[in-house]
Amino acid sequence: MTIIIAALIFLIAVIGFGVIMKNLKAKGKNVQAKGSTSPPAPDASRPEASPDREYKAILDSLLKLNILLRKDKDLASEMTGEIEAIIDDLMVITPSMMERYPGETLTYEIKKIGSNHLFKTVKEYLDLSLESRENQFDMFQKTIKNLHDVSNRSRDIVEKNETAEFKTMANFLAGKFS
Repeated sequence: MTIIIAALIFLIAVIGFGVIMKNLKAKGKNVQAKGSTSPPAPDASRPEASPDREYKAILDSLLKLNILLRKDKDLASEMTGEIEAIIDDLMVITPSMMERYPGETLTYEIKKIGSNHLFKTVKEYLDLSLESRENQFDMFQKTIKNLHDVSNRSRDIVEKNETAEFKTMANFLAGKFS
């Protein structure tokens, strides 16, 4: 279990480092292309979150969720596997979507699932008593299955660059999970 957590932290660090290096490289090209000698404006002056910070917040939420799953011995292993598959999908598709489709509804919905919705859904279920969990298991399982289907389909959309399906999926998610 410790190895898995350490591997996850290492993976997050590698991904974060890659994103930071990519952005630094892109900023360097922008400064060279402009030929200007003035330094770029500081990021702190902008009120909106940078994509790097936003993605880091999503990774932090997913890491907290993974740790929460590991601590709960009463959660069925099949559900743990399903939730971990969603986490894996979100870790892969979120940066691609933020880069390729930054202002799109589907990107917004996927970011929301990664940063809030998945954690909140699982945490609320885990906070229930064992008896209440039994009563709510079918609904919880259905919700997790739906989120898993969404993450799988979103991964396919990104990998195959299906823009028409991208908009259809965005409309579906906006109505279902918002």
